[in-house]
Amino acid sequence: MNTLFVRHGTTEWNELGRIQGWAPVGLSESGRAEADRVADALAERHAIDAVVASDLARTVETAEPIAAAAGVELETDPRLRERDFGVFQGLASGDFFERFPAFDLLENGRDAAERAPESGESWLAVRERVLDAAADFRARDETVVAVTHVNPIRLVAGERRDLSVVRSLTELSADNCSVTAVDDRGALVRENDPSYK
Repeated sequence: MNTLFVRHGTTEWNELGRIQGWAPVGLSESGRAEADRVADALAERHAIDAVVASDLARTVETAEPIAAAAGVELETDPRLRERDFGVFQGLASGDFFERFPAFDLLENGRDAAERAPESGESWLAVRERVLDAAADFRARDETVVAVTHVNPIRLVAGERRDLSVVRSLTELSADNCSVTAVDDRGALVRENDPSYK
């Protein structure tokens, strides 16, 4: 049994380099095509028992064809959401740390990970809820596809590799519609695999 973590398909805000957070941003045309391809590939390669998505628009839109291809009902779990970036949601990501250096993990380490933006949440809070969800999926006697976001996947993979929250978020990645897999013993067996899309 495995948990297959899938990052949502590409959105227009991904293409524009904007911070998405909890914004109700849907998939772009290319993102919808990615979601269809990953759905077919997952159904072909795995016997899927459950599909669980973050309840944000872009993950639900990615998960719907996966659930349809697997012949299962789509579940949602808000613990799989991206970080709530609060007042920073919608800002350009390219110059973000120049404007708000206190949030730069590379410069400020754990202090930045503990810092929450106004009306948002800290990286430590995100890690706690995401790892709680991941543990629940591992305990299920089935193969679960968990459709989520780049930073939750970084945090899951980093925890499996015994990395700090800072190293997880700054050294790891997950491309749109890539697959990262954890087996029922908690071993990381696939990371940022683009072959499904």
